Amino acid sequence: MATKRRNLFLYLALACFLGIVIIFIADGYLGTYDTVYIIAGEREEKVEPDFWLRGDRTWSSGVDWGEKVKFKYEVDNRWFRTYSAEVAVSVWHSQEKVRDLVAQDIQVAPFDKERLEWVVDTEELMPAEITPEQAYNYTLIIKRGEVERKVVLYVNPSYPPKVPLPVR
Repeated sequence: MATKRRNLFLYLALACFLGIVIIFIADGYLGTYDTVYIIAGEREEKVEPDFWLRGDRTWSSGVDWGEKVKFKYEVDNRWFRTYSAEVAVSVWHSQEKVRDLVAQDIQVAPFDKERLEWVVDTEELMPAEITPEQAYNYTLIIKRGEVERKVVLYVNPSYPPKVPLPVR
């Protein structure tokens, strides 16, 4: 009788341990995660999914005027079903839309990733009445279904101005 009772407690302890492990796997691994890569010049920034999970946050990045900034947006589906959503990317300044960059439907297979890429040319964004010597910023809004991510681009002025050197 004592060994049967001891085995019962052992089985209950193993079942509880397995339940805790399954909860940690389901809570910490399963889900849909997104990562943003910002490549400007020789520098690459990676905005990890845990940055977005900490709450309503905005990522900031400084770029030089005249620079082309490449973005990569990766959606990681860690579910047992296919994930589908519409991804829309737009550039805003002073709460006014400047332009739309991407509008695309994605379908990500179970435990797979999908990547979208686009380029932002800072010269094309600058309005005619603003000179490159003035600092300017833009908000890039990435919407994936009901999820919204914001990246603020601070466009640094080209100071000192690039003046051609005299030929000797």
